[in-house]
Amino acid sequence: MDAGRFPLGVETATLGNAARLVPLVNSGTAHARYYLLHAAVAAASPAPAGAAAALDQARWRVRRAEVVLAAASLRHAQDAGHRIGAYAGEPHGYLRIGPELKSGSINVPALAQSYSKQTGGFLAVYRGAEIEAGLLARASGTLLPGAIAAKGPGMAAVLKLVDASTQDELSSRDLDSLLPDGCLCRVHEGAERQLLARLLFGSPVGGDNHAPAPAAVVRARRRTAATARLLLTAIDGKAAAESPDRAMAQLCYDDLAAVPKDLQEWALYWRGALLRNASVTAWRWLWWWLTSWLEEQPHTREQLADLLADALRRGAGSDGNVVQLLQASQPPTTAADLIVDVEDQLLYPNGEESEEPWNYLQVLAIGARRADELTGRARESFLELGELGPRWVRDWLAVSSHLTVTDFGRDLAGRLLRHAQEVSRRRIRWEAGRLRIPTRLRETGDLLDLAGSEGSQAPGLRLSRLRQILEELGYLAVEDDTIAVDRRMLGELA
Repeated sequence: MDAGRFPLGVETATLGNAARLVPLVNSGTAHARYYLLHAAVAAASPAPAGAAAALDQARWRVRRAEVVLAAASLRHAQDAGHRIGAYAGEPHGYLRIGPELKSGSINVPALAQSYSKQTGGFLAVYRGAEIEAGLLARASGTLLPGAIAAKGPGMAAVLKLVDASTQDELSSRDLDSLLPDGCLCRVHEGAERQLLARLLFGSPVGGDNHAPAPAAVVRARRRTAATARLLLTAIDGKAAAESPDRAMAQLCYDDLAAVPKDLQEWALYWRGALLRNASVTAWRWLWWWLTSWLEEQPHTREQLADLLADALRRGAGSDGNVVQLLQASQPPTTAADLIVDVEDQLLYPNGEESEEPWNYLQVLAIGARRADELTGRARESFLELGELGPRWVRDWLAVSSHLTVTDFGRDLAGRLLRHAQEVSRRRIRWEAGRLRIPTRLRETGDLLDLAGSEGSQAPGLRLSRLRQILEELGYLAVEDDTIAVDRRMLGELA
């Protein structure tokens, strides 16, 4: 038994929408250069299927290259010429690698061993997006170049980093010889930016002498570029601290007058995806709220059911009929044919995450209504396949129409626990000679316990990561805490 991700399985809908709407970015792709770094290692150290030793060697080269990239970037961060972005953040592994720079040199293999717990460093984080971009082969258990070759002048800085990573000891002077181009802050300039703009967005900048991309890659680039244009439209002129998801919602829930005509259908897809993600968040927070009691001490199922029933009754204000109280407490979801973002108001009252299960339940009930309110593209993405979807909620509320809030709360607790156990059973598999049951929930006799914490982070649609990459590539900048979009470069994405 070990910790599992997505215990209710509801996040499948968010992951499905994100994969369709922004396929070349995922939840961990923080820096565009890592796409090129991993492609360079795959080209230099190919590892075909069944070649375990070659795969281990290739992963080791990835780890060493990531260490040198991080060290060079952290070294340059001490320089006055370092360009500090609002979102770019630190290179992967900076907490472990940064302190070692103080000694005047780094031991590359020692840091490669310790900077990440993952076998291939941060390769696994990027691998899915790199496969979709055509940079890596799709076959599992391999590290092979894909159909798209990352080549030309844009690879110069990356190739120097990979070459330097073959050295076991690098002094500060050695790292300085890789700078400034070896720093992540330089990705937005020149040939590397042009190469990444082509690989991620299909932007025809700086000429293109490369072979035509496969149709699937072209489609993935167009979708990622469409979302990038939509996001830049949404955040232009907004405060730097503005949530990209919230800014996108404000744009896509409106009458779309501010959206370029060729992106209006795309904006409707995003409308449905954002609304569905609110329901997914509500489910995730219900589970977090229920299991957070187990972090203090074990509880029985009956005790958890009573805790949830009490909280819902307090939130509802009475112990009347649950469906009638939900209907009476729901604010209007539309106004003048426009979407009113009541889900955000319930999940983030006063800008803070709600800790009230009644609010989560209201969001789920509103989602059931949205299934009938939305049409076309918005409805299509809203009804993306996933556990405990809006139509399931609608049917569940219909069969619960006779229950009081207390009885409903107890029933809900039981459903959550049973569903989580069913999801974990479906995921049982043999791995490395042992049975793996992915769950944090443990049952001993009548008591339930939790290994660790489920966490309350809301699921994301990759917009924060996309915003980071757009800043790295120079499509936006922050001026006086306000986001300014480069209109000339925005045209590249069309």
